[in-house]
Amino acid sequence: MKSTIKELARLFKAMVKNYNTFGAMWKNIPLGKQAFALMQSLPPTVEGEFDTPADKAALLGQMLDQMVETSTPRFCMEVRAYMQALDPDNGDNNRKLQQLRDFTDFSLPMEEYCRKYGCHLKFDPVERTPEWENAVYDVERECSLRLRWVPRRMGFCFEYWSVKADVLRRRGIDWMCPAQMNPGVMFD
Repeated sequence: MKSTIKELARLFKAMVKNYNTFGAMWKNIPLGKQAFALMQSLPPTVEGEFDTPADKAALLGQMLDQMVETSTPRFCMEVRAYMQALDPDNGDNNRKLQQLRDFTDFSLPMEEYCRKYGCHLKFDPVERTPEWENAVYDVERECSLRLRWVPRRMGFCFEYWSVKADVLRRRGIDWMCPAQMNPGVMFD
């Protein structure tokens, strides 16, 4: 069990580093999946690590804080449902779980989702699909490689979105970037 805890610490440390590095949060997708599998393998309590099931759930919440949950909503729903089983009275987790369920609910229009959850920018509904979620890590990795020599300055988002749309299109996913979804909003 000590080796599992040590590996979890390594994964969490790497996730925090990625979170704090501009443009590297996508790297936390496989790390989060590895960490979650390890957490599931552990009992509800581990002396000196998490003394209650709620403490274990809180650690998983800290892991999710290092991720963009709407990039992998189905995975994050699985984590949050596990957290809910560990700590059913955690209202914050229960609200976030419901938000992810609503995000993946195609019967809830994107505009209504945005109104309900205070999202100020519209997003392409394709971002709610399993196809998007299954491709997002590889797409971000390819974008990162293609843009590795492009300076991150004013206007970079347009270069990034152009590359991302191209990478997605080659995977059979047509995507409209935030600028296309939000005409009249100025992006830099």
